[in-house]
Amino acid sequence: MLRRSIHTTRVLKNSNVAPHIWSDFSKRSSSLSIQSPKVKNYLFQEKPFSDPPSIKRRSNRIKYSSPEHMDEIFKMSYDFLEQRASKFYDLVNKTKNPLKQETLLTKAEINNPEVQYNFQFNDKLDNIKSIIDYDLPVYRHLGKQHWESYGQMLLMQRLETLAAIPDTLPTLVPRAEVNVKFPFSTGVNKWIEPGEFLSSNVTSMCPVLKVQEYDHVDVERQLYTILVVNPDVPDLNNDSFKTALCYGLANIKLNYNDNLIDPRKFNSSNILADYLPPVPEKNAGKQRFVVWVFRQPLSEDSQNSLGVVQEDINRDEFDIRQFTKEHHLDPIGAHIWRSEWDANVAVVREKYGLPPGRVFSRVRR
Repeated sequence: MLRRSIHTTRVLKNSNVAPHIWSDFSKRSSSLSIQSPKVKNYLFQEKPFSDPPSIKRRSNRIKYSSPEHMDEIFKMSYDFLEQRASKFYDLVNKTKNPLKQETLLTKAEINNPEVQYNFQFNDKLDNIKSIIDYDLPVYRHLGKQHWESYGQMLLMQRLETLAAIPDTLPTLVPRAEVNVKFPFSTGVNKWIEPGEFLSSNVTSMCPVLKVQEYDHVDVERQLYTILVVNPDVPDLNNDSFKTALCYGLANIKLNYNDNLIDPRKFNSSNILADYLPPVPEKNAGKQRFVVWVFRQPLSEDSQNSLGVVQEDINRDEFDIRQFTKEHHLDPIGAHIWRSEWDANVAVVREKYGLPPGRVFSRVRR
């Protein structure tokens, strides 16, 4: 629907409606404007002198004709919505409540066709700040809607179907979108779908995580903890399985746009447990690797750091529930991938100085 309107509608330059809040960028972010001059000029010029630039194929552009009276309808709607937006901005200036301000700012820009175009026709995950700026409430609102429409449901389906919930933590109310990729191992810049099977070669080096917050948070004070656990380590003594901590980070600072977590952005003081890659043992079956992201508690004295050192953690028998409870961590997002034994496991074990893996059989020897 938006694609059609972008192709076929223009706003007349002379308008009696004031103020033109959407076209005044003296105090507004440039990310609220369409960055392509061709598209913007076609959208707002009085008479179309070229074919719609957002239709890529030339033959389709030539065949296209605008619906009758669409220009007048668009102009009337645009002027009405712009006038209503100016009223929301007036209310923003009168309130001091940050949450109410965010709600009003979202209402002021949610129907702006330039904002809708930017969000719908650009990359939402690897976002460019000059186009989709998640510092702005309207883009966080649109991002959250987009995530909840598919990504959030897929994540919860995989966590529950694969029993990562409750095998690691009892439940999750997802509030932040978490994505994982392994660019350092293979050079492939691909985000992993929750529940995907990955070879030991792909996961041989530490992952890159992207944590996208959509809620209103204090980005200056808020710190995060990241835990990657494997709840499928064979425990022969108890005829069961135990949980191992594969990777642990604490006191990580993020904001709405700069939210990639990779080794280039933190130091040794942030590491709870160095990355130990998945090295499933032969015939041990499929193993789940669950990523948990937590908000650390905020304190009034601004001492928000998690006071944990590597020596305090038993990573071979890690109790994630107890750890979360002791440090009052708030789970806000998760991810999961799976691995099983393959021919490259021995190479990865040797690389990290790990002993040879066991080989399991149906009958215990």
